[in-house]
Amino acid sequence: MSEVSAKNKITLCKRGLVIVSFNRISNLIIVIVTLVVAIVMVEVCSFLIIKKLPMYESRWVFREKKPPAYANSPYFNADFIRESAKGERSKLDDKVRRLINFEGKYINVIDGHRRTAFVPEGAINTVYIYGASTIYSQEVPDEYTIPSQVQRKINEISAEYKVVNYGLASMNVEQQLYLLQETSLKEGDIVIFFDGGCDIINNVYRGYERGLNRNSPSNSGENDIVESIVLPALEGIKLYNFSKLLKYIKLKSPPSNVRNADEIKARAIKASSNFAKNILQAHQYSKTSGADFYHFLQPSIFSLSARTKHEQFLIDNFLLTPPGMEFVYTLSIDAFVDQSNLLNSKGVVSIDLRHILDNRQGEVFLDFAHTTERANEIIATAIFSMIRWKR
Repeated sequence: MSEVSAKNKITLCKRGLVIVSFNRISNLIIVIVTLVVAIVMVEVCSFLIIKKLPMYESRWVFREKKPPAYANSPYFNADFIRESAKGERSKLDDKVRRLINFEGKYINVIDGHRRTAFVPEGAINTVYIYGASTIYSQEVPDEYTIPSQVQRKINEISAEYKVVNYGLASMNVEQQLYLLQETSLKEGDIVIFFDGGCDIINNVYRGYERGLNRNSPSNSGENDIVESIVLPALEGIKLYNFSKLLKYIKLKSPPSNVRNADEIKARAIKASSNFAKNILQAHQYSKTSGADFYHFLQPSIFSLSARTKHEQFLIDNFLLTPPGMEFVYTLSIDAFVDQSNLLNSKGVVSIDLRHILDNRQGEVFLDFAHTTERANEIIATAIFSMIRWKR
């Protein structure tokens, strides 16, 4: 081979390597540009979609802006909302939630119970009112809770009763029974169970066997993969709007266990059966001690015979009403009503208050379950009117 031919081959090889390198670099540039364009397009599209989506406010942001239910509330101010937000301090044990004492201007927890206003001195008997957050009534000052309003009504006819507020957020009937069995009753006392909502929320919607406690899945410490990995990764590559859109979709989407009607109905049948069994035990425990027992099936925004536009807005706001909650309530409530009727046939006084707020005047709901003082007074009046009092 001549020296010229060898040099030509070397030159050709070098040119080939240059061309290959150039092609590789070109392809890499194309890939990078494509990725950048795709990211930009995803961000722009996400931004445009987000702009058209209804934006909702979370619980305390919504309440700070004085929603319609607070329109005529004499106590409403920024200090009250701040205190309301921190006034329900508690801890979970293996069975139930326990309140931590709290001293405030509007909200007070004394000896593990929300303070009842208007309690007369020298009362002989006690009225124990068990329920979830609607009985605790974080949304109003002490004197406007349902138990305080019941106390005020009692004082009009008798000074022999004091009312104790056994309201605890997220408590179902099984947990109410657990707390009742910790209570020493005596002849002439009255026990009131006001419930149904959290049995549907915890036992049907969430699928918890025992209700909310320290061992419930939501308190297990397991991280949500979307929240802990996917969203931070998207934000890490500057896909902020896409991350925001995914979070919106995730928050708005019903949990996977509430999408099958047959499964929901099956859980509702089981939950309502346990519900009735625990109420019957509470009735028997009370009677054994000489106390009278009353059960009330509570109202919610879903049980109203007709809704205002604002009430529908509260349901649509997935930050105030869990997505899919109305679907679950609608499929579940008849089973609980049937069990309430069955309890009456067994000698338990079980009263359906689902429609007690149908004739409400003005807005009273802050979300799907919690109300302000006007609704609390209506409910308290109904409870008071159903009970046999010593005169």
